[in-house]
Amino acid sequence: MNFAANLSEYFLMLDDQVRCKPKFISTIYWTLSAWKELPWVTLEFSSLSLAGKVLHSSDLPRLASFLLVFPRDTPTHVLLSEFPLLLAQNTPIRFGSSVFHHAGNRSGLESSCFPADKEKVFGEPDNPTASVRTDMMMLFNNIPQYAYTLNKESFATLNPVRGNYLTVILEKPQKVTRIEVLTGSDKDRKHQLQRGQVELGYGPLEDLQGCARYTLLGPVVEGRLDQVVSYEEDSLEALGCIRLLVLEAQESWLLIRQIKVW
Repeated sequence: MNFAANLSEYFLMLDDQVRCKPKFISTIYWTLSAWKELPWVTLEFSSLSLAGKVLHSSDLPRLASFLLVFPRDTPTHVLLSEFPLLLAQNTPIRFGSSVFHHAGNRSGLESSCFPADKEKVFGEPDNPTASVRTDMMMLFNNIPQYAYTLNKESFATLNPVRGNYLTVILEKPQKVTRIEVLTGSDKDRKHQLQRGQVELGYGPLEDLQGCARYTLLGPVVEGRLDQVVSYEEDSLEALGCIRLLVLEAQESWLLIRQIKVW
């Protein structure tokens, strides 16, 4: 890995017999652009144990030294999952829609260091009961709850400003594994949120007013966010709120099409 440290700003880790989705380069490019000013060590664009991980090339010497500390038969995927912790990324950052998948039969490649990958299947979203609050302009009979219903309804507003929010307040704290937020028209991508982020809220306040503290899940990329909250359900802290925060004013319509929760 050391040889690649000075070749580019980022390093994409791939594996044998991997196929990629169409436009995977633009997906990674725009995601990296959105995360550029945020702290991260590893971004995971696949549920595979090795393929699809992106790191800063400047971290490759540290990663190589870290791997060499352990015996050769130490499972590589375990070490890769531990490496971000050393650089203060305490939770995995993995996106819900994988852009890399294994192709063909890997039975001959399986070993203790490279186990067979089983891609996680999430199924359909199942939004828990919640109320929705916003400080954005409500027009006509269009209510913020429409953004959270799993149908074709959506919430539209006009000229949002920095600091505006739309918050989903769960009736009961839930263990959530994946969140997807879609903004803009499904057909032509107009009226997207130009710059924003999604935050996870903990410690629900009385009277469903919100949560006591929020942590960043991730930035909105090209009008959407689709991100895994954590890998292991047993390790999840119960979630009380999901907040979509506007980071930059835009003089246009904003369509919050749907918020999906697994």
